[in-house]
Amino acid sequence: MTSSSDTRSSATKQIDVSAIREFGEVLLTPPVRLCFIVEEKYENEVMPGAVVDVLRSCGHHVDVLRPNGTVTDLWELLPTDAARYDAFVLKTVSSGPGQSLLEAAAAADVTTVNDHRAIRLARDKAVAAVRARAAGIPFPKTWFASKSTLLDQIPADSYPLVVKPNNGSALRDIYRVDSPDELAQLDIDDSGSLLAQPYLPNPGYDVKLYNTGDEVFATVKRSPLHPGADVVEEKIPVTPELRSLARAVGRVFGLDIYGIDVVETAGGWVVLDVNDFPSFGMVPQAAWRLARTVLRVTRRQAEARASARASAPTVYRPVLTSVAEARQ
Repeated sequence: MTSSSDTRSSATKQIDVSAIREFGEVLLTPPVRLCFIVEEKYENEVMPGAVVDVLRSCGHHVDVLRPNGTVTDLWELLPTDAARYDAFVLKTVSSGPGQSLLEAAAAADVTTVNDHRAIRLARDKAVAAVRARAAGIPFPKTWFASKSTLLDQIPADSYPLVVKPNNGSALRDIYRVDSPDELAQLDIDDSGSLLAQPYLPNPGYDVKLYNTGDEVFATVKRSPLHPGADVVEEKIPVTPELRSLARAVGRVFGLDIYGIDVVETAGGWVVLDVNDFPSFGMVPQAAWRLARTVLRVTRRQAEARASARASAPTVYRPVLTSVAEARQ
């Protein structure tokens, strides 16, 4: 595996003294070895680079694996008596190569943040919709179509509709369609499957709820369906209802670090989307909060795995009979 530790001089490793007073455990936790899988889109973004900087400044070893620019030796993911990493952390686009690498690490029984199964549940939006609805999370009725020409089978009385890609991200390619005739004229990318949902009347903006692992934050975000709306994007207070909704989503999906898009309707708050490891924009001290959660999850999973190994039966190990076999 080729990775980068991006070694920096001590002059650049400035520790935020005010943050240490609140997040001292990041500094005091025994050093861990982490690998952040970061795809090309996020290499120059604030997240997760800021989290990497915090962890390194506190003495933890962090490599950054860039799957778009390097070949990965999968055998180096396998646990040994001196495992290379204590955990892998993923920041990737939907269906990106990073997800395969994270799941490969999980297949070797290495900790992943978030849990690889939780990421899979959230990434496939059709699966996420059913998972949320089955658990009683308020979620719009949703249709799935393998191609756009099938959308004309949706009843006309269900319009207006919101149409979006099943594996979409960053609020791209989301359309409001007011009638079947408008749908027929819409130029939709047919390279992947699609979802359609009834449009929910709303104030013209969405609310993004972020859970850093131990605290929920809320911000107002301009809706992709109302690009011209006069919206002030800002941090807002988290009501008990919003906090309860955010935490319920985390429990249902098994996520530690995540965000959800919600909208206020006449019938109450409705969840529109679930994202693992979002941008955490406007969240105070976000990098420190996320670093603390990464360390907590790594420590928690290490303890759980040690307990499981102590009671597990012996794993089959073949007898090597040749040098060639030993090299495979």
